[in-house]
Amino acid sequence: MLDFILSTRAKSPNLYVSFKNPLTGKYGTKRSTGTSDPKQAEKIAYKWLVTGEFDKKDNCTQRSLLDAIRVATLTQSDAREIIEILKSKKLISSAVLKTDKANISFISFLENFWDYDNSPYVKEKLRKKHGIHKRYVARESGAVKNYWKPFFKDTLLGSVTFEQVNGFIDWIGSLEKPGSAKGKNSVIKAGTLPLKWAFRNEMLERDITIGLVLFSGEEKKREILTPELATAIFSRNWKDSRAKLANLLAMCTGLRAGEIQGLRKCDLGQSCVYVRHSWNLADGLKTTKNTEQRTAEIVFPELMGALIEQANNNPYDDGLDGYVFWASVRDKPIESKGWLKSLREACKEVGIKDPSWVTFHAWRHFFTTYMGGKVDDKILQIATGHKTHAMLELYKDHIRVGDIDTLKIAQKEVFEPILKEVKRINSHSDC
Repeated sequence: MLDFILSTRAKSPNLYVSFKNPLTGKYGTKRSTGTSDPKQAEKIAYKWLVTGEFDKKDNCTQRSLLDAIRVATLTQSDAREIIEILKSKKLISSAVLKTDKANISFISFLENFWDYDNSPYVKEKLRKKHGIHKRYVARESGAVKNYWKPFFKDTLLGSVTFEQVNGFIDWIGSLEKPGSAKGKNSVIKAGTLPLKWAFRNEMLERDITIGLVLFSGEEKKREILTPELATAIFSRNWKDSRAKLANLLAMCTGLRAGEIQGLRKCDLGQSCVYVRHSWNLADGLKTTKNTEQRTAEIVFPELMGALIEQANNNPYDDGLDGYVFWASVRDKPIESKGWLKSLREACKEVGIKDPSWVTFHAWRHFFTTYMGGKVDDKILQIATGHKTHAMLELYKDHIRVGDIDTLKIAQKEVFEPILKEVKRINSHSDC
């Protein structure tokens, strides 16, 4: 066969040349020689063939390469090598082979990752005795549904790039909600944490999250009540005495709502409570937030007595396993949202027109703020259960040197004036 052929086209007097592809044996695109003289056209064609000029005009080298790939029998190894060549030439960012572990839907991967019962990540955490709670997993699953899924749609896991994730972060930044840096970063980590895990488990060739910059900015500090307002609030007659007791306990110990809900009769000491569990609707009775147990000192006999009385009033035959703050349904404690509702009602009664800024968790901030200047930070960490000094710093500003005995003294110093005044006012109102 000739290396080229000459032919004509309708409505054109000139001759056209087509060069043969040596790999496929097929002739390529016709190009005009600019002449109708066969000898002259043949001369031009040979010149293009020898000098390679026609290749430049028609990209024959690249066309031959593409044709060769089309007809060749390629292995998975060959395909991977081609991908690496294209990456090195910066023509593609990523590609996924059919046999790759990452040849799955990115969103399906995220949904399974945050499925508490089926997630390999959750199973790994539990196997290694790390705390991971259903409520946290459910929140991350919601972030995938509400943010990651609409953005990435049908993208494959293996084709997700740094640029795409960075674009997602920019998109999150443009939204009004979540409004805080902390909220935005929480949404972002619902996807970046699984991507890191996928890299560690050899599902991805590289960690595409390296170099991503999250949002920064000071979080708005929670507003807390003053001791004077706390005194006024607890001096009121609350409709729900259990809610009042739970709020008092939170103020004097810094316990979280879930930790108070999780208290059982066996957790009550003579002058302390043993914080062994926490409670939430998703997980039920679970370990504490940092999985560690601690003791919360109760230096006021009246408060300790009220807790014991509350536990003894449990109508169910649960013995020492009975909840202190029992509910109308057996085997569960009362919901803490009622405690917040009662707290805000008391706030309105003392003149706070809009108490929406008052939260039950603010008692924890109240405790660390007013105790912070009286005991050593390590002792305060023991009392509050903050695992790190950095977390403790989110709640307080100043600390002094002290010891564990100072903790009890400080509790008396901070909270006794409040409780004494409450008792005085209540006694006076009963006369």
